[in-house]
Amino acid sequence: MNLRISIVGMGDTGTMAARRLLEAEPDIALTLYDIDPERCEPFRGSATLATSACEALMESDTIVLALPREREIDRTLERFSDGAVTAPILGKLIVDLAPPPPERAHQLDRAVTVAGGRYTSIPGLTAEDTSGIQRRLLRLLLCPA
Repeated sequence: MNLRISIVGMGDTGTMAARRLLEAEPDIALTLYDIDPERCEPFRGSATLATSACEALMESDTIVLALPREREIDRTLERFSDGAVTAPILGKLIVDLAPPPPERAHQLDRAVTVAGGRYTSIPGLTAEDTSGIQRRLLRLLLCPA
């Protein structure tokens, strides 16, 4: 089974993550999204360029959030004032490269779990969170290529 990963947020962190994943696994099914489509253009031909955050979520089993603020995380996961995640994340692993403060990250974890997904942040990534291939690829997000 081919691992499908989406990266939402193509600033410095998301761009570095995409490069590392493509270098390690050139045949990976990688989908990229940023509110500024020009940030994804350098990856045209190597990755699918999504036209919305929702499309990026639907395309992959693992969603890497490389977003600078909690507000962008909430918009991506369609998490509104009641705190519930309404985006289609059933069965998906959400990996947050820049998580909010611990208490809010814990609330986000609960909301993702209620929506049928799994949430982890890179600082909190453990062996139990992922399968072997996911663990190997996600480790690239932590270590220089």
